[in-house]
Amino acid sequence: MRTIVFTGGGTGGHVYPGLAVWERLPRNLRDRVRWIGSRRGVEREILRTTGIPYAAIPVGKLRRYFDLENVLDVFRVGAGILAARRLLRRLDAAVVFSKGGFVAVPVVLAARLLRIPVVIHESDFDPGLATRITAPLARVICVPYPETVRSFPSRLHRRVLVTGNPVRSVFLETEPEDVLSRLGLRDDARPVLLVTGGSLGAQQLNRIVAEYLEELTRHCTVVHQTGHHGSILIQELAARAEPGRYTGAAGYDREFAPLLRRADLVICRAGAGTIWELAVTGTPAVLIPLDAGSSRGDQVRNARYYAAAGAAVVPAAGASSQDVVRLVRTLLADESRRREMSDAARRFARGDGAVTIAGMIRRIIE
Repeated sequence: MRTIVFTGGGTGGHVYPGLAVWERLPRNLRDRVRWIGSRRGVEREILRTTGIPYAAIPVGKLRRYFDLENVLDVFRVGAGILAARRLLRRLDAAVVFSKGGFVAVPVVLAARLLRIPVVIHESDFDPGLATRITAPLARVICVPYPETVRSFPSRLHRRVLVTGNPVRSVFLETEPEDVLSRLGLRDDARPVLLVTGGSLGAQQLNRIVAEYLEELTRHCTVVHQTGHHGSILIQELAARAEPGRYTGAAGYDREFAPLLRRADLVICRAGAGTIWELAVTGTPAVLIPLDAGSSRGDQVRNARYYAAAGAAVVPAAGASSQDVVRLVRTLLADESRRREMSDAARRFARGDGAVTIAGMIRRIIE
């Protein structure tokens, strides 16, 4: 039986949207999905609970700057292409779906050599380097926004489809859950603030909570996701906080979606997946994007686009922790403003990108 190969990794932002597409495939096609990822990326761990068979290949990082490692990475990418080519042949792949990241490049290149149709999806407002490399090789290029189409050469426009971003079905559920009580928090009239740095955490956001924990917990209940290196910090902050007003965890695998639905306000980064999870849950947000010095600037552009829709607020560049906390307090005190932001968020997330992409994969394989 021919298989459907998914690829992508490096961060959760390259994996979770792929899982959203996998969820929307019919059961008989879900059972035919195989995932090709890297040997050290987070994707192997994320996929462990799904039952999707996983295979790893060598991966070379794609850098925009000079580094001696670039020389070695040329060989790693070459080894990755050879390994992916062997895998795609052995798996008898009928179609490849790429969610991006360094690992996707050799898989897409190998698929092109074998004349296997490729569908790729870009989550950010403007495409990353992996997407720019693989787009000319794809049958269909899925993008989140109409404005993103202009980022590609005109000769590729007929292959570009605006789908929005895929979001896992758990974020679309409407049944209320007693998630606060489950985490040992008081579930009362006080608003709930969720601070999250994503699967890898964010030191800047952790620092804001650490510096202003007492002030924040006077006005709200704080739920704090630190990333996998924050266990000691969580213990220190829990010892300082008023009982029932603070809890933290490295990750919220099962609780994250109900927490996002329950939160009155979120402080977070501006990854593309995070923005669409906020949008489908209608959760108002203060976005603190990674700046261009720490990334390619994609989060800054994602944040501006989303804030322009009225669904979030982005502090001024260089804003201090105190400025952020002052903004948070203002929003927590203004229920009408948060309601307007929530309505704007839901308008932003029209359509279901996961259903659209899953349907396209189904049509190709059938």
